[in-house]
Amino acid sequence: MDKDFADTLEDGGFTCDERFVCSLCQRGTFSKDRKCAPCPRGGFYQDEIGVIPKDDEPLGCKKCPHGKYVNNGTGKSEEDCLDCPAGTNTTLHAGYRACFCKDNYARTDRFGPCSICNEKGIHCSWKEYRSIKADFFWSWNFSNANVTKYRKFVENIKTENWMFDSFTQYNGGFPRAFKCPKEKSCVPTRDHIEVTCSFGYTGWLCSKCDRNFYSVLNHCIPCSSPAWFYTELGLICCFCVIVFVWVFRLYKMEKTRTTPGRSSFHKIISRGKLVLGFYQVVGEFVSSVHNVKWTKALKVVGDVVSLIELNIFRLIFRPKCLDEKLQLNPKIEFVIGMMIPCTLISTLLVLYWTMTTRYKRKNRFTHASASVVSYKRKLKYNFLTSVIVILFVTYPSICNTVFQLHPAACETFCVDIENSHCKTLLRSDYDIDCKDLKIHHVFVHISMAVYVVGFPLVLFLLLRKEVKFISLYGSPGPLHAINEEPGGDAQNLRDDSSTSTSKPFWMSFLCENYKTEYWYWEIVELSRKMTQTALITLLGWGNVLTVLFTVGISVVFLMLHARHRPMKSTFEQCLQMFSLTAILANVLVAIFDVPDEYEDEMSVALAILNALVIAITIGK
Repeated sequence: MDKDFADTLEDGGFTCDERFVCSLCQRGTFSKDRKCAPCPRGGFYQDEIGVIPKDDEPLGCKKCPHGKYVNNGTGKSEEDCLDCPAGTNTTLHAGYRACFCKDNYARTDRFGPCSICNEKGIHCSWKEYRSIKADFFWSWNFSNANVTKYRKFVENIKTENWMFDSFTQYNGGFPRAFKCPKEKSCVPTRDHIEVTCSFGYTGWLCSKCDRNFYSVLNHCIPCSSPAWFYTELGLICCFCVIVFVWVFRLYKMEKTRTTPGRSSFHKIISRGKLVLGFYQVVGEFVSSVHNVKWTKALKVVGDVVSLIELNIFRLIFRPKCLDEKLQLNPKIEFVIGMMIPCTLISTLLVLYWTMTTRYKRKNRFTHASASVVSYKRKLKYNFLTSVIVILFVTYPSICNTVFQLHPAACETFCVDIENSHCKTLLRSDYDIDCKDLKIHHVFVHISMAVYVVGFPLVLFLLLRKEVKFISLYGSPGPLHAINEEPGGDAQNLRDDSSTSTSKPFWMSFLCENYKTEYWYWEIVELSRKMTQTALITLLGWGNVLTVLFTVGISVVFLMLHARHRPMKSTFEQCLQMFSLTAILANVLVAIFDVPDEYEDEMSVALAILNALVIAITIGK
């Protein structure tokens, strides 16, 4: 047979070898490009020989019935068409695969079964493969995962003609998707296979702010220039100095006041405590809730809340904008938090010893024992007052540093869907592995017993002792600096804080705005703030118990205040009721998903509601 005739036969459904020996294309094949090509894998077969495809068809194969396919290709009869595997749509032609997957199903084998996608954050409606949704995070960094091979498989599964390559399977592991805590921080790649962090975000779940950014209301904000930072810091310091001088002048005026009734100084202290308590809870709450979408214009509220709630760690967090070494983490915050009460008490003890020793030496020839006793008593009282006031104001923020490192504040992430690769990270800083915190956990448990529980308990015992002493003797107890003997230097060392009410200042600070029978109520309020902070920090807002108990505590305290009305002032009673209602409103808004069209309005409403507490106080 000559070459020209062989060429003619090859155009007519034959195949010829190099010696021009020709034969018809057998069943299961068809003539393509002067060769016999096998019918591809999928819903195709050919039970005839020497078939030439029509001009408008790429294949010379017959189609299997709907819902059937040929697994290995080269189907020679309709009997070779098998039922498509589970999870596939059998109402359509199989195409170049083992039938298409049903809606919300995906596969890892082009010719294998499809499985349902019921994992949160996973999208399976795009070409039958698992992909990540926006605002979710997953990581391919574990042993049996291979994102390169999976991407090749995805390219294969997207091919809907017979020219697909050999990457028809992916046998590696799949990552698990996690919700990103910061809004719009996690951005999928174009094919939705990998996740990158938005500009300004970094770390696990894109939860940390990158260099030259700092966190406000769960958003990373660009750092301002050093000049603006120092200007802002200077303005804050000036404001604090002005407030301090103003309050100190009122305190001096209080000492010489002879008119009955509550003074302006006591009103400021009482209402300041209410405002501080409200913003300490709200400040921790808004920094932990992720589903309230704050508008860009209102993120400045976060800075204001951090200032009002006197969260010392958030106030000094921003200097990292000046130097990355100044960035704090929960371990450093814990050390600083525990140093504050220890350093305060140690410093005052040293001062007490130094000052009493000097006073004894100065008066060693006068034999004025009463003077020395009175001097010591006054120092004890003043130092006790300083310790109580400072620790009371910083108590929630210091407790937060303890709760952040508690073992319950660790969160376990199984990065694959088989749960075979897990790691336990600290919820407040995902860069910290909880396996490295064993020593810290020991000190955390000690701090919980000594400080978190011990401080309110000591305050309660001190108050009960003082109240009992006053009720029995009608005068302050031994923790109040008064003159026991007339004459001498003791007469000149009259307690600066004694007033007609005969209450020591530290007691007035804690109880002055409450009715006599509710002298303990400030300890109850302190426990409320501590409990709400602990729930949010230890369990996270995503925990059902946190939501349940936070709502429950808010409702219970609203009912208690409405039932007992423990405050002397009607205005302060109403202010406290309003602040508790505002906390409950914040919680309820966070529980329910706000529709996108109402996001801006809701964030504005929350900001106004939270600002009204201080606005009403200042206005009054």
